[in-house]
Amino acid sequence: MSTMKKIIYLITFLFLLSSCEDFLNFDPLTDKTSATFPSTEEEAKQMMAGIYTTMNNESQQTDMSYFFVMEIASDEKLGGGGVNDKKAQAYEAFMSSDTEMLGHNWETTYEGIHRANFAIEKLTQASEQESSFLSTNLNNQYRGEAHFLRAFFYHRLATLYGSVPLKITSELTELAGATPEEIFAQIAADLKTAIELLPSTGYSSTEEGRVTKWAAQAMMARVWLFYTGFYQKADLPLADGGSVSKAEVITWLTDCVTNSGHSLVGDFHELWPYTNSLTIGDYEYIQDYMSETGKDLKYASDNGARSPETLFALKFSNFAGWGIDRGYGNMYQLFFALRGLQNVANTFPYAGGWGQGNSIPKPMVDEWSADEPGDPRLGASVLVIDEELPNYAIGQWDFVMESNWWGKKYNGVAVRVPEGSGFKYHNDYSVIMYGNQDNQQLSHGDDLIFIRFADVLLMLSELTEDAQYMNRVRARAGLDPKPYSVDNIRKERRYELAFEGLRWNDMRRYGDAYAKAALEKQVGAPILNYGAADTHKSLNSKGYSARYDETKGFFPIPQSQINLSDGLLEQVEGYKDGQGGIYPGWSN
Repeated sequence: MSTMKKIIYLITFLFLLSSCEDFLNFDPLTDKTSATFPSTEEEAKQMMAGIYTTMNNESQQTDMSYFFVMEIASDEKLGGGGVNDKKAQAYEAFMSSDTEMLGHNWETTYEGIHRANFAIEKLTQASEQESSFLSTNLNNQYRGEAHFLRAFFYHRLATLYGSVPLKITSELTELAGATPEEIFAQIAADLKTAIELLPSTGYSSTEEGRVTKWAAQAMMARVWLFYTGFYQKADLPLADGGSVSKAEVITWLTDCVTNSGHSLVGDFHELWPYTNSLTIGDYEYIQDYMSETGKDLKYASDNGARSPETLFALKFSNFAGWGIDRGYGNMYQLFFALRGLQNVANTFPYAGGWGQGNSIPKPMVDEWSADEPGDPRLGASVLVIDEELPNYAIGQWDFVMESNWWGKKYNGVAVRVPEGSGFKYHNDYSVIMYGNQDNQQLSHGDDLIFIRFADVLLMLSELTEDAQYMNRVRARAGLDPKPYSVDNIRKERRYELAFEGLRWNDMRRYGDAYAKAALEKQVGAPILNYGAADTHKSLNSKGYSARYDETKGFFPIPQSQINLSDGLLEQVEGYKDGQGGIYPGWSN
């Protein structure tokens, strides 16, 4: 077997959180002063790596991460977990588990923004020097990446909290929350700059894991669709005046589709790690699928291969430890894994873990089956536990909101090898493929995909109202073409992109009535609490619709940040003066 290890960014912690408690203070603490760093090409590379690393830092506290919140807040997942997993259940209830519920998210996201600000300033200075330590092309590349990442981070803050401080310099300062228009105008300006600076070379010619022009174009479309939909605006404003029109976004997306070199992988299943070459032969579901279709499948990222469908992803490695390096491993694959950490033979081909935020409400599965009979993406995305895992023990520990339907995409994937008259099971296939450590919590290292080519095609179909792009995605799944309609494109996005962290913002941009109706469908879903049959109800006594009206789907800013702002920063609507309440914990 191959011993090749996946390669991620050179991780160098150039900036550390300051121990002092100035508002939004992320002071660069390095061996070199900010006046002299960076001064070489290698230091510039390290500076850029430091920006990317903040996303790995965020994932160390998975239940405070943006992706985790987006999944549970939507109608795709239930909070679930154990009775002490208050954060997951508080997101489900649109309440607070405590006043610092999202503290780690806030700190790491602003840390990333600070690092991006610092990089933009330093690279701009270098670009203005007659004799620079960076070539013009490399300087443009790095500046484009930094502008994209700043926009990416602010998009997360703006869709999670609404109004947040808009800090676009590395100077220490105290700021009030900017308006959504101001924040999105800066996001659009940064993405436009990134599109202009980043090279128009095929994605395969760039270092894997780095931002590309094509990712910036796709992100601009995502931002445009959310802002114009959620805030009911005609266009996306720009920070220096003017706006980004739909026609411009279409032009950029068309460029991406035509010139990026990105494409759909051959079969939808090949996007997900359970098709890796070491596990696939022992996974009965996939073997049955291949027999029925005559296809021979293999994971698009098998043995470190580069998937043509991935435009931007959070990269992980096989070097996770128990310290600050814990974020090198994919903790989502632990949190979303089947609960109980029971014998891997019971969960194979999946790994065991915490069982938080991955229970799927049955109404979602029923709608999918009704809308798309025979859609192979349903079986590729949803694990039906009592059918595929007959040895799995339900009701593990104090499991609540347990569903018979489970997400497959970001569950850890195990491997087994012959031993004696039976098998030896390992917690992750990377143990054999890459020589990774065999540990229930640290072994997982698959990418977390933020943008893939199927999303680009679906956004282009939505913007042009042209079904050809949507039907390219459907054709890959072996489904008949459909005419373009608002209902058809919304359903296609829901099923193609299920459990990828996009549904919640789609629900919100489709309008309040759509979002509330979707949330309410979760009520009455069959679940298990402590292994006993029950039905799901809103964990907030006000109900889903009322809390959505009060919060518009946003979540509370950490109270410590409001206290440090010296009166400049206000709490999110629906959470002021304890309005949302503290989630009291599970009770039957």
